[in-house]
Amino acid sequence: MKKNFRLLSLLLVLCTIISVLAACQNPTESTTTTTSKPVEELVWVDYVSQVKLDMTSDRLRQEVTVHQFVDGDTTHFNVPKTIAPNGTLKARYLAINTPESTGAIEEWGKAASKFTRSKLESAVSIIIESDTSNWDVDSTGERYLVWIWYKTAEITDWRLLNLEILQAGFSKAKGAGETCYGEVLSKALSQAVKLELNLYKG
Repeated sequence: MKKNFRLLSLLLVLCTIISVLAACQNPTESTTTTTSKPVEELVWVDYVSQVKLDMTSDRLRQEVTVHQFVDGDTTHFNVPKTIAPNGTLKARYLAINTPESTGAIEEWGKAASKFTRSKLESAVSIIIESDTSNWDVDSTGERYLVWIWYKTAEITDWRLLNLEILQAGFSKAKGAGETCYGEVLSKALSQAVKLELNLYKG
């Protein structure tokens, strides 16, 4: 009788241990779990590499060299006297407006100016392009509104600097929608804002 009682007690202990182990390995539905909301993944796109310089369009083009760096959206170039009588074209970059870095100094102005200068200093060739079939001037009547294309020894494709400055978040758009590259400029700007690049940092 005592043997049977001991055996029954041992079986009860074993059953209790097995039940506890099973409960630990298989949590009940009442166990709370934390789930995080899916985060939208933002993938950076190099829109500059998608735009190609069309040498067959009726827009005007001229290969130039830098005469003087001014700021993020203005550079003076050496050009033939058939374009500018004194041989220097004051170029105002189309569709962008970088913060000021001369006279009044604005936040990100110096960084934008440095970015522009670094790209042109690394260039082995630079081409300015008009937006229409004419060399158009800005409201001052002294600066020409142009697109700036460049390429380096490492990058053999032409890159549109105006777009690259906007894409990097160093500029706001200015009349971009009215230009021949308006659609891609809009995409680049939207991306810079979403990714909070440089002057678009929250």
